[in-house]
Amino acid sequence: MKKILLKSIATVFLLILSLTPSFSQAALIALIFGDKVASEKFHLSVDLGMNISSLPGLEQQQHTRGLYFGLGTFIKLDDKWTLNPEFKPLSPRGARSVLPLNDYSAVLSDVSYDFDLNYIDIPVLIQYKFNEKFFASAGPQVSFLTSATQVASGNLPLGNVVDIEESVKSSFKPIYIAVPLEIGYSLSDARKGKGMNIKFRYNIGVSQVIALSSVGTSSGSTFQVFASFPFIKVDQ
Repeated sequence: MKKILLKSIATVFLLILSLTPSFSQAALIALIFGDKVASEKFHLSVDLGMNISSLPGLEQQQHTRGLYFGLGTFIKLDDKWTLNPEFKPLSPRGARSVLPLNDYSAVLSDVSYDFDLNYIDIPVLIQYKFNEKFFASAGPQVSFLTSATQVASGNLPLGNVVDIEESVKSSFKPIYIAVPLEIGYSLSDARKGKGMNIKFRYNIGVSQVIALSSVGTSSGSTFQVFASFPFIKVDQ
């Protein structure tokens, strides 16, 4: 009964996600093929959580948060080691309270500036299991910049609060390289420990995020916490 209930909740959850264009393709792939391709040596997972990121090196910057989503794969190499290529089409990053690329202080008062960056992440991790519950992973990650926006928030002369958004994609590099380091815990109550994993991941930036040296330099900093829901066959 517990297994049926968990599977039903996961199915409803994924159907809700599939109604949102940003999630639709990944969610539908998991729904259609997840259980069909699952085996002892290979399965898919749906990953959902949060990015907490910043751009160290820039002045007056603070961290930002955003929803993190995508697909994972599990390829068993032996009893301890697995290969985990992933596709994460929604991976927001950026920084709050930054110095502006384009200054609006002439028309706005009490103005603050944010950078909102969106990436597609493709990590390829090697995972090692310490036991049935704890594991650690590491490997390279390539990220592709899909959008970069400066948001200027301030007050007009009459007191109205406005946000001015403009694309600043040309000021950031289109490809970003990082090395994710991850620790995880498998929840034993969910489908015999194979139905939900909690993961904590920190991405060490290898390349520069910013294309213009006049803006500053930063290799980025991103902490991720998310739940991974594998589609895997278990004993009845």
